[in-house]
Amino acid sequence: MAQILPSNGGALDTVSPMEKIICDITALRYYRTPPRLFHALPTICDFETPYGRALLRDDPVATQLFDIPIHALSLNNDRLTSTLVHHHFRTGKLPDGGIIDTQFDFSVTSPLLTLLMLGYHLDPIELAMLIYEFTGSFALFSPTKIIAPIVDDERLSDLDGWTRVGAASTKPGDLWSRPALLKRSAIEELIESSPGMRGIRKLRRAMRYVTGSVASPFEAKASMLLGTPRTMGGAGLGGFTNNCRIDLDERARATCGKSHLFGDIVWPENEVRDAVVLECQGAVAHGSSAAAQADDDRALALEQMGYKVVRITYKQISDEQRFKQLAEHLAGILGIVIKPAAPRTKERAEHMHKLLFKPWPYSSNST
Repeated sequence: MAQILPSNGGALDTVSPMEKIICDITALRYYRTPPRLFHALPTICDFETPYGRALLRDDPVATQLFDIPIHALSLNNDRLTSTLVHHHFRTGKLPDGGIIDTQFDFSVTSPLLTLLMLGYHLDPIELAMLIYEFTGSFALFSPTKIIAPIVDDERLSDLDGWTRVGAASTKPGDLWSRPALLKRSAIEELIESSPGMRGIRKLRRAMRYVTGSVASPFEAKASMLLGTPRTMGGAGLGGFTNNCRIDLDERARATCGKSHLFGDIVWPENEVRDAVVLECQGAVAHGSSAAAQADDDRALALEQMGYKVVRITYKQISDEQRFKQLAEHLAGILGIVIKPAAPRTKERAEHMHKLLFKPWPYSSNST
């Protein structure tokens, strides 16, 4: 059975579906929205009735959180698509727990079924980016001016456990830290158990680009570029662990004031070299002077533990020439020989880079 985690601050339970079932892009927007907003705003109108649809253009949840048209799931071909509600008809087997009731008077496709449906109109690389988001500890949400005061109301922040990520020197961005929606093992289990299910083939292809659980789009992009085999467009420097816990000894603890750290990307030691830690220095999370000092202390603590630390910036992966230089440098550290790329390999690498550095799927975020 596919495993579903309580994603929106514990707001989900697997039960029988209500009449209003959001799916596809609307379900994605639901999973990206801090639950405090659903608690604060009025319940969405009944978009499955003519009267309710007439109210959608003035409905705060529909206009401020979901956008119109609402993407709704129909399991029996008896719903009519309109300019306000776009119905997706799905027959046949659904993943276990594929429809979930919320506390907010509508149902939503599970994270797993949502990924399956989004995969119908995404490249495997773009779908992999969403898998990183669903299985990672981040979401992308940018509030409108109307609801921004609710988002920033500290009295509501305890409702969901979501935290907006931003440096003290910058205005808050659209990156949020929140619990994972889904375990990677649940996706692998569904692929193994239901090979003929609609959307599985694309999901299987996308999973070939996924290396582990990450905390930001930057880490996801770096992981895909570095860890994907060269035949698929990556650098072929796999064998690393994402978000790897590193327990510190007494001296390292004194240096950074922590008992353990999490390395963004960590290659284990082998017979010829020490372990290597790659740290993604995102401007949003590391923009203040205090954060920069903490990063320096963190790097020193890891080096005291015997790790080789390499710190990279977003520009070093977003610029193709700089990334080539970075990959060659890392390959040298790791003792890996990178052979000249064949024309087809270059084409796939260019295709991957182009998709990774467009805005994140269904988001204005480009970092």
